Amino acid sequence: MDPRRSPWPLFGILCSAILILHAYLGRFAHPMADDFFYALRDNSNGVWQAAAHEYTHWNGRYASNFLMLFGPMRLGFEGIDLYRAVPAALIALSLGAAFFFLRSAAGTTLKPHEALIAALVWAVLFAHLLPDMPEGIYWYTGSVTYQLPAALTLIAIGLLVRAKRSGAAWATTIALPLLFFITGCNETIMCLLVVAAACTVSRSLIFRKRAGRLAWAAFITIAIGAVLVFIAPGNGGRETLYPDNHQLLHSLGMSALQTARFSLTWMSCPALLLLSIIWWMNHRHLSERFPLIASGFGLFPWMSVSALFGVVYLCVFPPYWSTGLLGQHRTLNTACFFFLPLWFVNLSVFASRFGGTVVRLHDTDRRRATAALLLLVALDWGFTGNSGNAIKDLATGRAQRADEQLWKRYDLLREAANGPSGVASIPLIQDAPKSLYVIDLRGPAFLVNTDYAAWFGLKEVRIAPAAQSDEAKATN
Repeated sequence: MDPRRSPWPLFGILCSAILILHAYLGRFAHPMADDFFYALRDNSNGVWQAAAHEYTHWNGRYASNFLMLFGPMRLGFEGIDLYRAVPAALIALSLGAAFFFLRSAAGTTLKPHEALIAALVWAVLFAHLLPDMPEGIYWYTGSVTYQLPAALTLIAIGLLVRAKRSGAAWATTIALPLLFFITGCNETIMCLLVVAAACTVSRSLIFRKRAGRLAWAAFITIAIGAVLVFIAPGNGGRETLYPDNHQLLHSLGMSALQTARFSLTWMSCPALLLLSIIWWMNHRHLSERFPLIASGFGLFPWMSVSALFGVVYLCVFPPYWSTGLLGQHRTLNTACFFFLPLWFVNLSVFASRFGGTVVRLHDTDRRRATAALLLLVALDWGFTGNSGNAIKDLATGRAQRADEQLWKRYDLLREAANGPSGVASIPLIQDAPKSLYVIDLRGPAFLVNTDYAAWFGLKEVRIAPAAQSDEAKATN
């Protein structure tokens, strides 16, 4: 490589290839559990009545309920192609949202191709570190409830930044309804938005003695949505399934432990550490172009550190408070999405206040060092984490084999539905792909088993005896 040339365009191509790989894996995705449950929900009285029933009987998610009730499986298995297109669309949306946010925040100082490369790195690093890749991207019910609003949040913030900078009424007109929709998608994003909006208004009041109309409008919009989620009658119905909920000390303590656990996991990722070295090494160069980076985004270290770990804490606390346990890691997927940019904000805050770059390098040496470090990042992505699993799932044929097993499973379930007993005994998926598969069968009363039974018109779905024996051996 010519040392005078930037290594970033080539690295951007690599990032694009990894995202395409993740999107391609979506062709092996299958519906599971809640996908069937919501597709079977009665909507004979109309869209609004069906959503209102969920709001009053199951949860306060007044926005995402529409997406789950009218997802691809509402079409039956004829909608499987649409179901499998959702992961690719969601990956593209997340990338586009990151690009739009970066361009909005940096303005004209950040060129389009630079913003694209930065967005690609953000998207790939997020996919690489996702605590629960199957639920975050490939399981429709989980992805539209959590990752969709996370991506839309970046668009809403970008619109607000543009509205504040130029006074564009169109940006405000889109941003406020979008914020209201996002707030109603899940409790995690609701908490993040409420705290972020409250901090924004408070900071303006403390340092400027007043907050602008746009900040107040965003705060009020989010607050109204949060109240609707909080007072929803459906929350009480769902919480009856979790008798250990609303334990304050337990929720506070376990949330702190999980915050430390996941934060340390992400911070120790080789790819993130290597990219951090590159950021620190190039900080002085970046500061010359971007005033926000030079000033540490106008933040004190205690502010940036609080935001970094606060995002994780706010994503962990709601499930502990409402259910008494963390359960699935979908909420941590949201935390990871926002943790990554905040990590680099923290690097800039500390670099601007405590010394900038460690060693000053000539431009040629800096490019060479950056290229070498990016090569190590690529190796980490190729062999570890979700990216490494995705490569293995395709290279070993594991994704295709699981796909074939699941289609055979559906045939067995249909045959059992036509049989006299109405009971299906089916095997577990063998060697399930790590990138795709959410959860398999358990006991007859388990949600996966019961949702299969409801979808195919069966009395009961059991694990085949041979599979039970193999599962017992593996457990022992």
